[in-house]
Amino acid sequence: MLVAAGGLLLALALGFFLARQALHPLVKVTNEIETVATTNDLQYRLAEGDEDELGRLRRVFNRLLHTVESSQTLQRQLVLDASHELRTPLTSLRTNAQVLSRADELNPVELRQITDDMVTQVDELAALVSDLGELARGERSEGELEVLRLDDAIDECVDTARTYARIRDITIDVDVETSLVRARHDRLNRAISNLLTNAVKFTPVGGTIAVRSAHGTVSVADSGPGIAEEDRPFVFDRFWRSPSARALPGSGLGLSIVAQVVAEISGTVSVERDPALGGARVTIVLPEVLD
Repeated sequence: MLVAAGGLLLALALGFFLARQALHPLVKVTNEIETVATTNDLQYRLAEGDEDELGRLRRVFNRLLHTVESSQTLQRQLVLDASHELRTPLTSLRTNAQVLSRADELNPVELRQITDDMVTQVDELAALVSDLGELARGERSEGELEVLRLDDAIDECVDTARTYARIRDITIDVDVETSLVRARHDRLNRAISNLLTNAVKFTPVGGTIAVRSAHGTVSVADSGPGIAEEDRPFVFDRFWRSPSARALPGSGLGLSIVAQVVAEISGTVSVERDPALGGARVTIVLPEVLD
């Protein structure tokens, strides 16, 4: 009995010792993770170690830290860019408001010009806030995907775009075939509308916009000046505007929203020069749903 008791105690001691040795690396990893949680240092990385389960845990956690750090960087950049874009119209509004305080010294023409400018600036602010809200949804918006007719969405957006195009005598030529895609109705319409709005903005008076669609593909081309080849890598960046477009109204978020909407439904978007009209042609390719 004494020998059995001694053997049992020895086994317990050895088991405890081996368990401590085996769990020591895990305790070390836990301590490192607790340090990151306490300090919020997202640039910290764990030593990846060997090709075992613990090493895999370290590598997965490092990827998680990288993803969170990248997301935080993008959020900070969005806030900085948004504050920069908001500064200009707010400054103009403040200046015009100060001038309006001396409204009795202004003639009717000057007074009308200032009020028109303020309405335009408020409209720009409203559009910017709306676009920021759209971007704030992230790469995955809420709501279930549904099977939609792409041609119906295009026709709906074209009807709205023709209202603005008619003012500048711009012709919108549409040639679409029936195709089905899986998307969210409001988001898909927003992407197509942004393409049409962008085309109307850059098409000269009396110009032409061509809309083509078949097999899950949508292309919108215009007869405007087009996009320089060196600028094409940046057209889908947030707040980016080419030097020739900086004097035009807009926030520079339209095409970035298009890229975000297309990415969330596993599609692609590209821009090139249209050989027929000479201007820009933006093409969206979405996975087609076959009957």
